[in-house]
Amino acid sequence: MKPEQEQAIVEKHLREQGFRWTNQRSLIVRMAFATHDHFTAEELLDRCRKLDPKVSRATVYRTLAVLEEAGFVEGLETGDGGRRFEHVLGHEHHDHMVCLACGAIFEFRDDELERRQDLAAKRIGFRIERHSLRIYGACRDCQRGAAPRKGARA
Repeated sequence: MKPEQEQAIVEKHLREQGFRWTNQRSLIVRMAFATHDHFTAEELLDRCRKLDPKVSRATVYRTLAVLEEAGFVEGLETGDGGRRFEHVLGHEHHDHMVCLACGAIFEFRDDELERRQDLAAKRIGFRIERHSLRIYGACRDCQRGAAPRKGARA
C-alpha cells in the first residue's frame, strides 16, 4: 500500500471519529508511517519537531492512542516499563521477541504457531479478530555477554 493511501485511510477514520485533521496530526501520522522501525512516542515527537517545532507532545500521545485503538499502529511493551510502536496498516502479521537485556526487538512469523492458535480457537468456538504474541528473553549477543545490559552500572 502506498503512503498516500495509508494516510487517506487514517484521515478518513479520524474524521469519522470526530477528530480534526490538523497539520500536526497529518505530520504525526506521516512520520509514524514513514519508518519500519519500532519507535517510542518521544522518538516520534523528536522526528516531528525536526519538521515542525510546534508539534505538541500531548497531540503525539493522543494521536498514537487513537491510531492504536483503530489498529493502524501496534504498541509493544518492552519489559522495562517502556513502550514502542510500529505501524501495521498494510503489513503482514508478525510476532515479536524482545530482549530484556539490550532491548532489541526481533520480528518473526511462524506458520505452525499460527495454525495451532487457529486450532485452539476453533476447539473452543472462539473467533480470532487479531492477536499479538510477544516472547521476552535474552538475545544471542546478550547470552554471550556481548551486549551491555540496560541499566547496568559501571
